[in-house]
Amino acid sequence: MKISVTGYARFKAIMGNHAPVVLEIEKGTLREVLETLCLRFGKKLEDLIFDPETKQAKRSNQILVNGLSYLNLHERLQVELKDGDVITLLPTLTGG
Repeated sequence: MKISVTGYARFKAIMGNHAPVVLEIEKGTLREVLETLCLRFGKKLEDLIFDPETKQAKRSNQILVNGLSYLNLHERLQVELKDGDVITLLPTLTGG
């Protein structure tokens, strides 16, 4: 199955002009796809997505699955993805 991942701002800076990144996987959860992205793009992406102590996704970012925050999904990071799902990575914007 194919999963598309698009990152914006700091995510895009790390992932480069590979937007969207299309991953072909047999099956997997949101966590597994995020970990696969971290393996592909390195420690900078891992540090941006995951808290190094808890290994949970940082709440300071928005991770959307088909436009819905993963926090609103019952399974959260363990949600099983389906062919054609779209993941969007957005950092929290700050400033004034």
